[in-house]
Amino acid sequence: MSAPQAERTVRTYAGYIDERRTYAFGLTPVAFGALAAIVVLTLAVMFLAGSPFVALVLGGVGVLAWLPLAIRGPQGKSAYELALLGRQWGAQRSAGRHIYRAGSLSNQAGGRTRLPGIGAETEMWWALDVNGHRFGMMRMPSTHQYTVLLRCRIGGAAGNDQDVIDGFVGSWANFQTMLGQVTNIAAVAVTVETLPDTGERARANVESITDALAPADARAILLERLSAASESGFRVHARVAITFDAATPAQRKDPMAAAEMIGAQLPVLYTQLGHTNVLATPMTDSEYAAVVRRAYDPAAEPDIERALALGEHVCDWADAGPVTAEEDKTTYVHDSGVSRVWTMTRPPSGFPTERVLVGLLSPNSQIPRKRITLLLRPYAPGDAAKTVEGDFKSAVGAVNTARGIGSAAADIALQNAGAARVAEARGHGVVSVSMIVTATGESEDQLDTLDPEMASLISGARITARPAYRYQAAAWLAGLGIGVLLPDHATIPKSLRG
Repeated sequence: MSAPQAERTVRTYAGYIDERRTYAFGLTPVAFGALAAIVVLTLAVMFLAGSPFVALVLGGVGVLAWLPLAIRGPQGKSAYELALLGRQWGAQRSAGRHIYRAGSLSNQAGGRTRLPGIGAETEMWWALDVNGHRFGMMRMPSTHQYTVLLRCRIGGAAGNDQDVIDGFVGSWANFQTMLGQVTNIAAVAVTVETLPDTGERARANVESITDALAPADARAILLERLSAASESGFRVHARVAITFDAATPAQRKDPMAAAEMIGAQLPVLYTQLGHTNVLATPMTDSEYAAVVRRAYDPAAEPDIERALALGEHVCDWADAGPVTAEEDKTTYVHDSGVSRVWTMTRPPSGFPTERVLVGLLSPNSQIPRKRITLLLRPYAPGDAAKTVEGDFKSAVGAVNTARGIGSAAADIALQNAGAARVAEARGHGVVSVSMIVTATGESEDQLDTLDPEMASLISGARITARPAYRYQAAAWLAGLGIGVLLPDHATIPKSLRG
């Protein structure tokens, strides 16, 4: 029997690390190195050239050029990074690249509706795993990456003792540790999507098991009950996208060589997810395309749901994109939907329990369509040790330079860094964590009315998130959780990033 509630120890979770290294006064390595170079150059001119005035002028100009590198704006971006992003945004709008038109009346090759932006180059392949299951495999040629999508049925915590739930959480930690030990896994995206229930899948399932000779009244009553349930119901779709790096030159050139490698690895991943109370099965290439098509055009969802329930082909990958799309500073219009995207800037604060994200993930009647994608990028064991050591040293430096209230925050950060350091030494995995939250409505006005509720859900999850200003389209595509990894497509030099 389980222990009495009063005797149980409530488990909490923390240990998030900050990958951005800081030196004295919170400066990044690049900013600190640039400042040191300016000081050395100024002193060299002053003492070697014997010209204090020239040295001071040179140092002043250097500091003025250095300040935008040290100043941090939203999401920790440097002033240089923000300026470059603003310039790229202006150039994109001037060239009309924020507007996408496809279909038979467009200039798209063959009149197809391919994915816009980063997704335009992607290809879809299919293969069989070692158990004979067909899986779709999206190829990203520019990064030599392949992504497989897994449909997930989550058992949930209802009816389970806390000890069992703790075991599921521990199994999830083991799964993340395993990701770092598999050298060719680039990232894992966990997506939970809530949307109104169309009832089409249930109708198709009922029709498939209904006797054609059944009384008409009985069939009518059953269909009426299904319609009533779908009018007020919501569905939760969960999926996991696993992105693999091509490990050999042959896999970079030949997708089938990569498919053979991936097909051998997938059953191990199904099994590991099963230990976390998640039943995972691979999506076929047609189902993969249907996930994307449904997201771009919510109005087509009833037809797509019915086709999926009957096992019918929905669309090719080349037709999974939108017919029309347009990006604004804080919104993204796509076919019959309008979306707004937020990106996490800080993970859950304090020491939350395993239920910290429940409110954000659960269906919400005020926000019929929302999608939360957790992006995990595992570190190899050797890199993980270097990362936690670097984070610990940065935290020590922050404690030594902080004062007052800042010192208290630095002390907490040092405790977290120390806990992560100890956990890694004991064999725990280290992953880079980010989150993308997407809300979809029928108009921009509707999105504006949803903003307070979204802010409340984000705050309730104890995370800090900001709208993806000026990159809504890219963030929306990454938030689909289909294998688009934005850091691999960054256009800003690393030396100017936050």
